[in-house]
Amino acid sequence: MKKGEVLVIGSGFAGLSSAICLADQGFKVKILEKNSTIGGRARQFIEAGFTFDMGPSWYWMPDVFEAFFNKFGKSTSDYYKLIRLDPSYQVIYGKDDFMPLPAKMTELEALFDSIEAGAGLQLRKFLKQAEYKYQVGINDLVYKPGRSLLEFSNPKLLVDVIRMDVFQSMAKHVRKFFKHEKLIQLMEFPVLFLGALPENTPALYSLMNYADMSLGTWYPEGGMYKIIEALESLAKEKGVEILVNHEVKSINSAGGKATSLSTNQGEF
Repeated sequence: MKKGEVLVIGSGFAGLSSAICLADQGFKVKILEKNSTIGGRARQFIEAGFTFDMGPSWYWMPDVFEAFFNKFGKSTSDYYKLIRLDPSYQVIYGKDDFMPLPAKMTELEALFDSIEAGAGLQLRKFLKQAEYKYQVGINDLVYKPGRSLLEFSNPKLLVDVIRMDVFQSMAKHVRKFFKHEKLIQLMEFPVLFLGALPENTPALYSLMNYADMSLGTWYPEGGMYKIIEALESLAKEKGVEILVNHEVKSINSAGGKATSLSTNQGEF
């Protein structure tokens, strides 16, 4: 591996976006992908004229995607068309027991009221708090490198962190607002995407409810793979070289530093 050259393992969302950022900074970047197609968990399955998304099925936090492309003078609309789903999705509680979730907030509040008296107003209060967490979390925390505690030494940021319910569980937080079990399950389920249980997850993550219910559930026309194609297009525009069918077997090092990668196609 030559000086100024970067090798990225995998061509999923993380691999492609990392490669784009590095190439934009002037590095010569190669992506090594073990499969015959790019996309990682967001690959496609095509059979008999039908196309299926193999991984992600929902598009949340459209502002985050937009901010990424904006960094390079682009917009998501340059690559794909987004459609807001209505209903956003359907929650299935059991046989013949399901709940379509409307996209419009007034309809969503009415749905909550129909299940539990006053729950519509409680939802509004819940999401107001969640919006604050989302704005602080996304704008002030997510984009920090996380290399030092000094990054969080700003007094305002410390106050914000205290207000973000990092010491209260999501399970306890939800039950402050809702009593009906169906609503509790509905408000708790987004944290399952984190691979955690509500009782073990900080209430900070109610920001995901804001992403879900306020910002909405979207879908790129043509499938989730449109995002991968967009990232691929931008990567190639930045000069990134993508090598498929290159499975990394080992990372070779010397003096505590990675020096090369061994693949089924040779050493890089």
